[in-house]
Amino acid sequence: MSIQDQEAFLSNIHPFQVLTPGQMSMCIQHMDIAYYPKDSILITPEKIPNHFFIIIKGTVHEYSPENIIVMDYQHEDSFDSNSLIYGKCTNTFKVYEDLICYEIDKSAFLNLIEKNQQFKDYFLKDLVNKIQTLKDKEYTSQLSSFMIAKVEDTLIHEACIVEEDTKLLDAIQKSTEYKTSTIIVKNSKGGYGIITDSLLKVKVLLEQRDLTIPVKDIAIFPLLTVNNDDYLFEALTILIKKNIKRVGVTNSNGEMIGILEQIDVLSHFANHTYVVDSKIKKAKNIEDLKRASNDLLNIIKSLHAKGVKVNHISNLIGQLNTKVYQKLYNLVLPKELQKDACLIVMGSEGRNEQIIKTDQDNALVVKDGIDVEQYRPYMNQITDYLIDFGYPRCEGNIMVSNPFWCKTVSEYKSETRRWIEAPDMQNYMDLAIFFDSFAVAGDKELLINLKDDLFNKLHDKDVFMAYFARATLAFDTPTTIGNFMTKTHFIDIKKAAVFPIVQGIRSLALRERIRETTTVKRIKILEDKKIIEKNKAAELLEAFDVVNTLRLKSQLEDIQAGKKINNEIDTHSLGKIERDLLKDSFKIVIEFKKFINYTFKIDKIS
Repeated sequence: MSIQDQEAFLSNIHPFQVLTPGQMSMCIQHMDIAYYPKDSILITPEKIPNHFFIIIKGTVHEYSPENIIVMDYQHEDSFDSNSLIYGKCTNTFKVYEDLICYEIDKSAFLNLIEKNQQFKDYFLKDLVNKIQTLKDKEYTSQLSSFMIAKVEDTLIHEACIVEEDTKLLDAIQKSTEYKTSTIIVKNSKGGYGIITDSLLKVKVLLEQRDLTIPVKDIAIFPLLTVNNDDYLFEALTILIKKNIKRVGVTNSNGEMIGILEQIDVLSHFANHTYVVDSKIKKAKNIEDLKRASNDLLNIIKSLHAKGVKVNHISNLIGQLNTKVYQKLYNLVLPKELQKDACLIVMGSEGRNEQIIKTDQDNALVVKDGIDVEQYRPYMNQITDYLIDFGYPRCEGNIMVSNPFWCKTVSEYKSETRRWIEAPDMQNYMDLAIFFDSFAVAGDKELLINLKDDLFNKLHDKDVFMAYFARATLAFDTPTTIGNFMTKTHFIDIKKAAVFPIVQGIRSLALRERIRETTTVKRIKILEDKKIIEKNKAAELLEAFDVVNTLRLKSQLEDIQAGKKINNEIDTHSLGKIERDLLKDSFKIVIEFKKFINYTFKIDKIS
């Protein structure tokens, strides 16, 4: 290869593109091409190399001391910086397919690390930062203001703030000076409330109250707020979830600095999320609701195309799906039946992690003393309507139309007792699905009652919890991508990575009596409770984001091609950085499985 070809090759490999022209020239001067036949041993604990390897052609496998493959390296992959930096290595690197590679002299490599901070950071950072760096590189071209905009990047209206004992008339006069229809009320404890035009109409004009009353008499407390450094997309999600038109904006000290209006968020994003939300609210019949529900896929495609993180997409779509369920419940059930039952979603829907409509997991909890039979015809209708809306039928029949998932509180309590006392694989699955349940309509206290009862039954059930957690290890997580690239190039990403994280975290959450259902929030709570170390929590969050992003990308491609949606990703379609991200994520999942095995002493029951 010419020097130009060598430079072009290196420039495509992260992080060599951060080198200055002089550093790149020095690197190439100290770089040679080498050939190693199959089965050549490149690195061992006793054989530390004098070169940094970059593969041109061939495959290298890295083996642990137990002779297990922990990583595979292929075209444009590089290794082993740790051996050169720290002068030691615990693993063995062996050529799997005849290798042609570049070798960069050790002294030149270490010199580059000392001279270039970005280059140094990449090799010395921990796995979490490495993943974040790779993700930034992979998705920078997709990023837009939609993803990276902060609250402070959009229009924040100056807040008209008054003390809680201020006369209403004086507060209104001050609001006219600020040219705003919103009055922020600060109470004696430093909290904030709000008075809007609509509130004035209802609480003052219609009730004919005197304008000399203190503002605290009619203000709504507390005012929902976001931080000025929060992502604007998070503010959008709050506005959607709470059905509100504005939120307060605070700084890092908790001080109110302004008001963020719904209309300004809309103008910034220029998407039709609120149009869909409004359609759901205004739906007067099933057909109206169906049309609103059908728009969700367009929102998903738009958000994904603009580089919005998969966690934000699932959160927003989850809120809209919840509203579809709520509206459907209200349209189908007679009012006199609505208050005596609770419609719940479970599984991935309950965790707020189902973005594409892959199936429906839902149930109905009926108050004790109420005849369940009167609900069954309406539950059959709900299932049929959801299928018509595009929510596929659950293959396991976990739907409100199934009498097993439509019963009274006492009957569910009997079921949870049976799941725990007579455990088998089906009972473990039912308990896992139910534990992820989230109330979407009706009397939500009924579900809270059931969760309390479940937690009480699990007290001192260490053996049961070990069996429950064992499902985390049910599916293999590949140690390499290479095997899949050369043999079967499809990976079921749900079995390989998504489910182990979900089930492992779910097991810890159940043991710790954590009510939160979403995996991301469960991880953060477990970190706060010191159950998971900070670094491990950060790794899990990054890996969970990577595998779900790749799954969503694949599912959207299937929809575009008119194929049936599944959880498989085609490794042939992955770019170099995506493959690296997947490798590192698998490494994190494998380590997490070991953590779960140790924590629940699963090997003692196997």
